[in-house]
Amino acid sequence: MKQRALIVLLVVMNVGVAAWWASRPPPKQEVPVALPEGVPKLQLLQEAPQRPRTATPAPTASIAVAAIPADARCVAFGPFDNPALLRRANERLQPQVLRAKVRNVVVGAPRGWRVFAPAQASREAAQALADRMTAAGLDDLLVMPTGVDQNSVALGRFGSEDSARRRLAQVQAAGFNDVRVEPLGDVRTQGWIDVAAPTTFDAAVAARDIAAPRTEPVDCATLR
Repeated sequence: MKQRALIVLLVVMNVGVAAWWASRPPPKQEVPVALPEGVPKLQLLQEAPQRPRTATPAPTASIAVAAIPADARCVAFGPFDNPALLRRANERLQPQVLRAKVRNVVVGAPRGWRVFAPAQASREAAQALADRMTAAGLDDLLVMPTGVDQNSVALGRFGSEDSARRRLAQVQAAGFNDVRVEPLGDVRTQGWIDVAAPTTFDAAVAARDIAAPRTEPVDCATLR
């Protein structure tokens, strides 16, 4: 009896739920809220219109140095004993010429040539530089302990400038650019400015303007 009563109760409940579902009023449609004039409607990211991507412009190639024309006038101005006067003369010539190059000439008979790194701030800094050079595969070097060259790093003495320049190139190839070559003995260095200029260039007027002692013709090939 109890089971039959339970079954009847479940049937009545199902019929009641079905009747309620069939007789319920339809859901109200959502009325959009009117926004004040001028207020933009919010959009989801995926709803927003996609803007076309602007292509990144390719890097422009560097401008090549203009070639020296065949009819160019190539002249050397000098000699300058004062580095400051040499620098000022070079600055004044630059706007007037096609190309300019400073070169240093050793006057006298050097006993030899030395290659060295300039003096460091302390003995420890000089030794650290020497250790880095050794680790880079360089040998025949010495930290100068006393004298006018104290805390510099000596990298060799040579009988010819060519040998000293080869040693300089070796040291620079190892990553040490602050290295110098100097002549030994009673010698001095003079500066010259070699220029390639248009045919309208007046070398005599330019020499007076920069206080150059004299001018000399030079081969334009050395400036190309």
